[in-house]
Amino acid sequence: MHPRRDQLTAVLFVDIVDATGLAVSLGDRAWAELLERYHELVRGELEHRRGQLMDTAGDGFFAIFDETTDAIDCALAIRSSARGLGVELRSGIHLGRCWNADEKCAGADVHVGARLAGAADPGEVLISAEAAEHTPEAGIVITDRGVRSLKGVPGVQRVFAINAESQEPAPLSVRR
Repeated sequence: MHPRRDQLTAVLFVDIVDATGLAVSLGDRAWAELLERYHELVRGELEHRRGQLMDTAGDGFFAIFDETTDAIDCALAIRSSARGLGVELRSGIHLGRCWNADEKCAGADVHVGARLAGAADPGEVLISAEAAEHTPEAGIVITDRGVRSLKGVPGVQRVFAINAESQEPAPLSVRR
């Protein structure tokens, strides 16, 4: 899966909550070991759920998916596995137009996904209205979080949280 010009793509951003504080409290060696295990689990979940890694930066990951549900499943699996490592994450998913720049997905919609992750509470997976519209209702709890201003994104965006109350998908339950 390589991004094509104007391809509708689900973008996923994931990062560790308070990574700097965690790194300082653990010390360099323990942080490096934790980060290595975290990277392995994220890469494994991306591969298992048909995601394509676009970029990493320290504890942050940027990946793309053909299907919004794959991005959501991946975010939830990563969140669950990371909790097993004692790490809390924040994630953002947006569905928008993607185009190819140096073999990576690029465009304004990529920034929306990144800003959603930055706006998420610890443990939260925030998705855009566009992603919510393309998410089948069965098996996914979608909670409306209202409208928010996202840094650098014009206007306000309606955002939704996925499975805010639980760690695993709740069957056949949707709240919008």
